[in-house]
Amino acid sequence: MNDISKKIEAILYSSREPLKASEISEYLGISTAEFSRAIKEISRNYEDINSSLKVGQFGNSYKIKLSENMVPVVEPFIEKEFSEKQLAMLSYIFKMNGEAISGDLRENFGYDYKEDLEKLKKGGMVSSRKYRNTHKYKVTTEFHRKFNINKRTLRAEEQ
Repeated sequence: MNDISKKIEAILYSSREPLKASEISEYLGISTAEFSRAIKEISRNYEDINSSLKVGQFGNSYKIKLSENMVPVVEPFIEKEFSEKQLAMLSYIFKMNGEAISGDLRENFGYDYKEDLEKLKKGGMVSSRKYRNTHKYKVTTEFHRKFNINKRTLRAEEQ
């Protein structure tokens, strides 16, 4: 594998989120054609050695990811970013037109909802503001980015 391919592989492996081809190309000072050749080389190398890793493509973004058949093997060792309760809370807030008040969350998730809500706030998934004598919680742009939710697409699907 050539030096450019190794650098791209290292960047994609170390990145938490998929990266755009143009960003990596610009960072390394290479053309998009060189980037495409390197991605093909990396993918081919993974296939040739029957690796548990592969290059994942998400639109025009890329990430080194685990092959689907290896997911059950590693699942017990993967640190979950969100607990089931936190995901349920995010889903609930999203379904309520993106906003929910404290009382609704307490009623649906119990009196200990605040600890999970604080973790979601720290993670940038929800924001809060004072609303009358309570608080209103809203999903953020980061929530939409993280879960790949496009507001315009959703509106079009609803119609």
